[in-house]
Amino acid sequence: MDENNLLTDLLKIYLAQTASALKISEIISEHGGEKGISPDSFVTGLIYRLMVSMDEEEMKDSLQFADDVLTKETSSEEEEEEEEEEEDYDIIDETYNMIEPEDGDKIILSRNISKNTCNCDICAKARACLINYSTFEVNDELAQKFKESINHTLIIHKLNI
Repeated sequence: MDENNLLTDLLKIYLAQTASALKISEIISEHGGEKGISPDSFVTGLIYRLMVSMDEEEMKDSLQFADDVLTKETSSEEEEEEEEEEEDYDIIDETYNMIEPEDGDKIILSRNISKNTCNCDICAKARACLINYSTFEVNDELAQKFKESINHTLIIHKLNI
């Protein structure tokens, strides 16, 4: 197998896994009464998708979504290259203002991920996944990468399970 095809296939699988996690995150957020996907629901969805296998239909849908994204991205890149050849761009330096905390503002050092109380199958499994995440052992290298990404996100955003 060509190394480029292997990389594309791995990217496709990782994207499909993440897309499926987003669907789970959306359900968890809705059942928790949130508008949109909260960071806590997103992380919970990622953990759920790592620990709970997709059924055949979910797998087909997620892989199709990933394939569509990758196909669209390739087409967009080709179109952008053609446009770049035709247009000149002005380079604009971006500046960012840092917002300093005001007196009385709380600085959160770390916090626990919030969990909803819905008892549907997905929400109940998601809570169980959060409880068992620290002892969960992955069974392949790709799942290990996915778990490492989750762990990195937890550390960066100072979230505790």
